Amino acid sequence: MATTMYMEWPGVTQDQYNRVLSYLEMDANPPKGGIFHVAGFSGGSLRVLDIWESQQDFERFQKDRLAAAVQKAGVTTQPKVEFFPTHNIYTPNIEAVKRLGRTSQPIAA
Repeated sequence: MATTMYMEWPGVTQDQYNRVLSYLEMDANPPKGGIFHVAGFSGGSLRVLDIWESQQDFERFQKDRLAAAVQKAGVTTQPKVEFFPTHNIYTPNIEAVKRLGRTSQPIAA
């Protein structure tokens, strides 16, 4: 069963997040088990909602790739992470998702 991961990471800047994505090179090397990723900023925190094939897939990605990229980007705070079973995924406008999500790099404002 797919799992949803919600992360709130205080103090992470947009520049740091963008550098992490650059270091991860996810377009060339997508994470095993990753299904969906969306990120935004609110209240001084990075907020991420991911869907993974399993919690173990995210934890492996975090250990094998994400931790080093975060350190390299200069992030010094720790996130609050929650996992819960994915009950439903509804995408009423899949064409918009396809247009906006062709790359792991942030979309222009």
